[in-house]
Amino acid sequence: MTTPEIKRSGRFADREGEGWLNNGLNGAYATYPRRDLPEYATIEALDAARGPLRPVGPMSTEDSNQLALALFQAGRKGVATLLVALNRTAQMLTADGGSTAVFTSGRPGSWEAVDLSQALHLGEDIDDSRVDPEALDTALALILKWITGPVQPELADGLAGILGDAAKQAEHQGGWDAITDDELLGNELIEHWTSAYRQRF
Repeated sequence: MTTPEIKRSGRFADREGEGWLNNGLNGAYATYPRRDLPEYATIEALDAARGPLRPVGPMSTEDSNQLALALFQAGRKGVATLLVALNRTAQMLTADGGSTAVFTSGRPGSWEAVDLSQALHLGEDIDDSRVDPEALDTALALILKWITGPVQPELADGLAGILGDAAKQAEHQGGWDAITDDELLGNELIEHWTSAYRQRF
């Protein structure tokens, strides 16, 4: 990423997935919402210390539609499948010495980001019988693309919206209930995370 491209971006993720904004002292670049990392007076200094930097931007409509369709087609295994994909990706990152901050750097500090960071663990104990293999492959490929690509999407809000889109596609089968199995129905964390996109059809 070139310096002009970095300067045009209001938000971005560093090589460890941490989110940065120029909201520090005298407009310095600071980790958001963390305050335990040093601030950098210029974007060039930050890029030199923690680059390469990736701008925060939207995921493509094609990608989000692809995942929503896959989760809809997974039926009642849809939500469980996404949770497993998130957990497996998080485990891969930590096993390689990486940080799961990359999941929330596009929308750090938001309640959606807090919920997603907690939801990363929900897939750990989900049995394979509750997962759709084809949808899992799709979710894993897209999540990896999003956390390693040239643009860091707002995954916390974006994934909640994708679940909402999948439920909308299943409105004639019961909406949210049609993409969620019995063990996840009524899960407070999932319901709070997706609350802006939850409807009963």
